[in-house]
Amino acid sequence: MKFMVTIGTLIFVSILWIVYITSNPNKSQPGMIRFLSLDKIDSVNETERIRLGGLVKTGSIQVSKNNQLECNFELNQGEKSISVNFNGTRPDLFKDKAEVIVEGNYVDGTFIADQLQTKCASRYEGELKEETSYQTQSI
Repeated sequence: MKFMVTIGTLIFVSILWIVYITSNPNKSQPGMIRFLSLDKIDSVNETERIRLGGLVKTGSIQVSKNNQLECNFELNQGEKSISVNFNGTRPDLFKDKAEVIVEGNYVDGTFIADQLQTKCASRYEGELKEETSYQTQSI
């Protein structure tokens, strides 16, 4: 009998926790990251982590000469564009016109990203054979 009460209590508490987390999104909680369009980027607080998606502007990728992990590029979403600074390992498919998702903070007009993802590789299989599609400029 005690076993059934314990199991029932654990299930009840788990359900309450799931309902609380999904119905009360708190911007300060990790895991609750908003996916925004560039139209709404100015409404973001510098401390809030957000995700943005778009296309890498052609010719905008610049890799630092001092730190090969650091790069800057322009993220386009329709007619809107934003400068992105990323420090980390770039995906193999990161190149001009690649569809990307970045995660981080918007600080003083620049998006400081600590995560960078590219769109599914199956869409680019034909381009994987060409090494020239991976060329970037150094800054």
